[in-house]
Amino acid sequence: MFYYLSAFAEAALSHRPRTIWNGDFPTRANFMSDVRRILVIQLRELGDTILTTPLFRQLRRIYLHAEIDMVCQRSNRPLLEHHPLISETFELPRKAGVRDFLAFASKLRQRKYDVIVDTQSLPKTALLTRLAAGRKRLGFRNRGIRNRLCYTHPYRPPPFEYSSRNKLLLLQDERVDLDDVQLDFCVSDEDKAAAARFRNEYFQAPVVAIYGVTRFEWRRWPVAKLANIADRLAERGFQPFLVYGPGEESIAREIADQMRCEPLIDYAMPSIPVLKEILTGCELLVGNDGGPKHFANAAGIPTVVVMDGESAVRWTPANREDQRVVRPRADVPRDDVCGNVLDVNTIAEIDIDAVWKQIEELAARDLIQLGGSCQQVA
Repeated sequence: MFYYLSAFAEAALSHRPRTIWNGDFPTRANFMSDVRRILVIQLRELGDTILTTPLFRQLRRIYLHAEIDMVCQRSNRPLLEHHPLISETFELPRKAGVRDFLAFASKLRQRKYDVIVDTQSLPKTALLTRLAAGRKRLGFRNRGIRNRLCYTHPYRPPPFEYSSRNKLLLLQDERVDLDDVQLDFCVSDEDKAAAARFRNEYFQAPVVAIYGVTRFEWRRWPVAKLANIADRLAERGFQPFLVYGPGEESIAREIADQMRCEPLIDYAMPSIPVLKEILTGCELLVGNDGGPKHFANAAGIPTVVVMDGESAVRWTPANREDQRVVRPRADVPRDDVCGNVLDVNTIAEIDIDAVWKQIEELAARDLIQLGGSCQQVA
């Protein structure tokens, strides 16, 4: 605890100015030219981790010879450990006690980072940023005093900005290409081979991935409606592949039980990297918001996703015809996400035809092909 208090006291008593960025990029005279080591902090969330990957490309563009390290946790490490731009990953235990947390921070501090980028700015990550003691510490400005104490350059993000673009803006550097928001998910050759074996064993092309799971009930499109969409696609020649993770099989079974056509649901559970590679063999993903949506985007396959209005603009890039969203009305200033906004209040009220219309929009743009007949359940 002494180290916690001393770190905060050191920052509070320091006369070093803290810059709250107002949206104007600094002049080139203020750029750091002697950057040798950079640390990026991103814990837990799978989708949020994938959305961080454009940041690595821009850091490499700006600091060509610097090492880029990553702090992550066990849950999101598989998304990062094979990324070619990351020199080393450090895994922070999810329930690290004070002693372990301080030892972890001390290990980072010894590496003498020039730049630390906290992409989450949670209390835990903000404190870790401060204790790691980088010369330039970047984080999102939130309520409370931790912005003044933990970051040298807090950044106040614009409301309802696409998450990947916000992470690029966090660098506060005019050299950043803010339009470079393509997602990366690099996997090993072993994972690619495992995915190929999965596709060879289970897939009957063309395949549509159906994702009916969300963490929160209010963000889940009704099972019966998604089952109807899966049947419509099966009637046009697609094999529905029900995607689910550990502990989520029951929801996938609910969808299967309400379908007329036979989906792919009984298979050995793949790892996250293998699942991403499996998705490269699909023509389309339809369903709810979540990690598989971003995995599909990284795999380069079209998506039609049902989301709430605020999440739609935060988790979907602007003007991407292959990433379409159906959402209820919401008071958001952006209207550049492809898809449609319905005059309803909740996700549950979104009708089946509205989602089907977006699938037809993909076909109209030659991004998918519709046609064929259904394989009926015996």
